[in-house]
Amino acid sequence: MIVKDAWRLLPTTTAVVVGVAAFAKSFVPFYLIGSTPIFAVTCFLGVLLVMLAGRKLAEQAAHATDIFLVLALFYCTVIASFLINSLSRVPVTHLLGILIFHGLFLVFGFAAARAVRTVFVVLLVQAAIYILVIAQYVVRVGDPMHAGYLDDIFGVGILAISITFHQTIGAALGLATLALIGFATKRTRLLAFAALPLVLLFMFHIAARTAMVALACSLLFLGGATLWARSRKLAIAGVGTIIVMAMAASFLFYQRALHDKTVDANAPDAISRTIREIQDPRPLFRMQIWKRTIDHIATKPDRLLLGRGIGVYPIDEGFGPPNWLLKPADGNKYYPHNIYLDVLYEAGLAGLLPVIALTMLPLCMSLGRWNNYGTADQAAILLYVFNFVAMLFSGSFAFSYDFQFFLGLAIGVVALSRGTPRVPAELRKSGATQPTPRLAQ
Repeated sequence: MIVKDAWRLLPTTTAVVVGVAAFAKSFVPFYLIGSTPIFAVTCFLGVLLVMLAGRKLAEQAAHATDIFLVLALFYCTVIASFLINSLSRVPVTHLLGILIFHGLFLVFGFAAARAVRTVFVVLLVQAAIYILVIAQYVVRVGDPMHAGYLDDIFGVGILAISITFHQTIGAALGLATLALIGFATKRTRLLAFAALPLVLLFMFHIAARTAMVALACSLLFLGGATLWARSRKLAIAGVGTIIVMAMAASFLFYQRALHDKTVDANAPDAISRTIREIQDPRPLFRMQIWKRTIDHIATKPDRLLLGRGIGVYPIDEGFGPPNWLLKPADGNKYYPHNIYLDVLYEAGLAGLLPVIALTMLPLCMSLGRWNNYGTADQAAILLYVFNFVAMLFSGSFAFSYDFQFFLGLAIGVVALSRGTPRVPAELRKSGATQPTPRLAQ
């Protein structure tokens, strides 16, 4: 009986361990007590737990062979690009780090899909700790925003780390809000939607712009998917209209921001900070990085097919080669801040086409079964949308292994749903739809 109960707890235990591993290096309190040992231990335990569930995960993977074929094609292209263009310029440890850690966290996310609500709990605990730290800082000091940046509220004492707190905290709050939506009770879902204005307002105040956009896009996907399940024409028209309006508003904002002479040089909010960056000619802001990357790609069309080589971008920018965080290297810090531009620059069209297919397949496949998904599965897809959008604005292909975790989670949800028969339309209309049951555990 004890062994049987332990086996039943395996998916939950695995989800806790791999969820902690996914955020071990980015969760600031872990940095203060030693994030590397926590990362190493949770990864080791995660591997052991995944091995124990190997047979069940293999059965689950059999329902997503098409996605895994695209995955294999993409990483074969990455290997080919490195061997052809990068081998003499970039340490081979960079390629090994990509293959090992990307594969590890894809498997971790895939395994966590068997107990997806446990992942939600991990995200909620993370956000709760951040909220407590912020609350006590506000009580002691006051507003944590000064001179346009978030204070070092954790007392890290290292500017390169503390200057990114707004991104880390914004992402944690956005993920936690989406996680709340995944619980089945109406009270919890109402709490999530009631908290949305406060979350967005706080993100705006600390200028967590990527998190704001990612959260908005996740909610847009939720509305679009719900509408898609009822009327595809209305969904396409509605989402298309919103996208066109957003693009037009962004263009008008950009044009106005270029000539805005009234922006406060120290205002911390998202709009003021964005205007300052648009006007700032320095080369390390996001829009300048995107423009420069596109210009570099256009100047050498003969390198468009296979790209310039994995890990070559920071070399071309003058910062030296990356080394996948195995040792401090300036090249680890510089990348195009967009996964598609990153892959196009380093792996060319041969890498871009499969990575587009890989990142879009879980979303497209989820739309076809949206009504058969339970609230937890729908929220898991929203978590992936959040991270996917974040990768389009600030992500690094090589180093963002938390994105691989949520990609694996989405693939796992798709695989599990495919292993479950669809609920007939007449039963759905009668209210008999149930959350997608999991494969036998």
